[in-house]
Amino acid sequence: MKHVSLADARANIAELLDEVERGETVTISRDGAKSFDIAPPFDESRREEARRAIEEIRELRKTAPRATVEEILSWRDEGRS
Repeated sequence: MKHVSLADARANIAELLDEVERGETVTISRDGAKSFDIAPPFDESRREEARRAIEEIRELRKTAPRATVEEILSWRDEGRS
């Protein structure tokens, strides 16, 4: 999410709208306080896609072996120096 002042939004509205078209949400502030968001239109098909993905993950979790806290921490730290 990008935050800009009202003055910057006025000066760069075309560029901001390009970003929104690419999927970015832009928050415009007036006098330092959040005024409003400009966001891409909601796509209902993406909601269904997300629901299917969540359901697939839930099904996988039913058969996946449980991981210990130590294993999870080890995976997190893997490759760190």
